Amino acid sequence: MSALLSIKNLYKSFGRNEVLKGIDLEVAEGEVVALIGASGSGKSTLLRCVNRLEIPTSGEVEFRGEPITAANANAVRREIGMVFQRFNLFPHITAIENISLAPIKVLGTSANEAKAQATALLEQVKLGAKADAYPGELSGGQQQRVAIARALGLKPKVMLFDEPTSALDPELVGEVLEVMRDLAKSGMTMIVATHEMGFAREVANRVIFLDSGRILEEGPPEQVLGSPKQERTREFLARVLNK
Repeated sequence: MSALLSIKNLYKSFGRNEVLKGIDLEVAEGEVVALIGASGSGKSTLLRCVNRLEIPTSGEVEFRGEPITAANANAVRREIGMVFQRFNLFPHITAIENISLAPIKVLGTSANEAKAQATALLEQVKLGAKADAYPGELSGGQQQRVAIARALGLKPKVMLFDEPTSALDPELVGEVLEVMRDLAKSGMTMIVATHEMGFAREVANRVIFLDSGRILEEGPPEQVLGSPKQERTREFLARVLNK
C-alpha cells in the first residue's frame, strides 16, 4: 500500500544555514510518528515544509502521491492540519467561534452547521463547558485543546503537532496529551515533534531521531527509546530523561 505522506530527499536552507539535509520519510495512513531530537535539529522546519508553511530548497513532499507544491497552499492545509507550540487563538472571539471560523470561511459551511461541529469538537477535547469562554479566560492547556479542535475543524487527513506541550506549565501537559492519545486511537495519521518521551513510547508506531537536519535513527519506540543503536541517540535520551 502506498504511503499517505511521502518526503523525498528534502533539503531546506535559510541563507547559509542548512537546516534539513536530505530527509526521506514515508508515513502510512493511521500511523503515529514521533519526531525527537534537540532544539535546532530540524523537527519544526520539517513539519512546516509538510504543511507548506516553508518551501523546501530541494526535494519533494507528496500527499496521496501528488506533490504538495503543485497544490494551492490552503488546499494542502485543509488536508494537513497543524498545531503549534503557541496557541494562536483569536483573543477577541470565543472558543466556539475560534473553531467555527475556518469551516465557514474556507469550506463554506453554514454558521449553524459549523457551530454544531464546533460543539462536538469541544466535547471531543473535553471542553464542552467552555464554548463561550474567551482565550484569556482559559488555561494554557485549555487553549491548546481549543487549538487542536480548531485544526480538526477542517477535517484533515493528517495532523502535525510541533511541540504542542512545550509552552505549558507541567501540570497542564497531561490534559493535552490525553486528547492526542484519543486522537491517535481514533486512527488519525499524526506526526508529532515532542520531548515527551513517555507519550512517544506509548502512542507512536515509530520514533525518528533527528540530529543536525538528518534522520540518524528510526524504528519502533521500544528500540529507539529502549535500546538505541547510535551513540548520539543515547546521549540525547540520557540528557532528556535525566539519567
